[in-house]
Amino acid sequence: MKGARAHRRIGTSLPRLVLGFLLSTGGFVRAESGSLPAECRQIVAVITPAWEATAGSLWRLGREGTVWRILSNPIPVTVGHRGLGVGLGLHPAGLAGPAKEEGDRRAPAGVFLIESAFGTKAIKRSALPYRRTTDGDFWVDDPASSHYNQWVSLTEPGVRQDWKSAEILRRKDGLYDLALVIGHNRSPIVKGRGSAIFIHRWVAPGRSTIGCTAMDPKELRELFDWLDAASRPVIVQAPRESLPQWGLPHDLRTLLESLANP
Repeated sequence: MKGARAHRRIGTSLPRLVLGFLLSTGGFVRAESGSLPAECRQIVAVITPAWEATAGSLWRLGREGTVWRILSNPIPVTVGHRGLGVGLGLHPAGLAGPAKEEGDRRAPAGVFLIESAFGTKAIKRSALPYRRTTDGDFWVDDPASSHYNQWVSLTEPGVRQDWKSAEILRRKDGLYDLALVIGHNRSPIVKGRGSAIFIHRWVAPGRSTIGCTAMDPKELRELFDWLDAASRPVIVQAPRESLPQWGLPHDLRTLLESLANP
């Protein structure tokens, strides 16, 4: 029901160019292969105006049978202080644009699995793998560590601390009360190409990040509740100008370009 209500609202607020595209396609595009897993039935699309832009919009797309449908109006998000950089994910290697690197204050651009979620509260039911954090949980961002770009818990037997820096996952400021794990630089892990990439609440509306994607906490919870691991969800995050290069199906790419058009 939630998806149906969101779909009905599209006609009242999206730009005229997008409405024309939706009318000409019936409001959906066909599901095809490419950078997307064959089982993918959920896409979180984050589109920014340019590589250096620090803010953009997020849409939810769902696949029903063989077609993709838009399930939400645009939701404001922010990305890195220096915009976006080409990350390591499901898309082809060697693409144009600044490369995402550790500490560059860019969020990764590309096509990535949404792997799991974590947070400070117990959640009884979740369609996405969820882990409650403790004070001993960290995400290692030291490229010299054998645990680089991995979750580690100091409470687990045999964990030897060989890192000089790591992201605290149970933060006192509430930034990670709920967070989604983005599969950037995860398979394989390349030292120095960026780590600890999440979608989390923003510090304040419009405030950019050091490399993650941030949004309103209420919208984040609704996104979390919608995501389902059985649907192999992915995030497509990119500047509008770069959409042709990520290996997306043509119709889906055209739809994303239309959504992102001012």
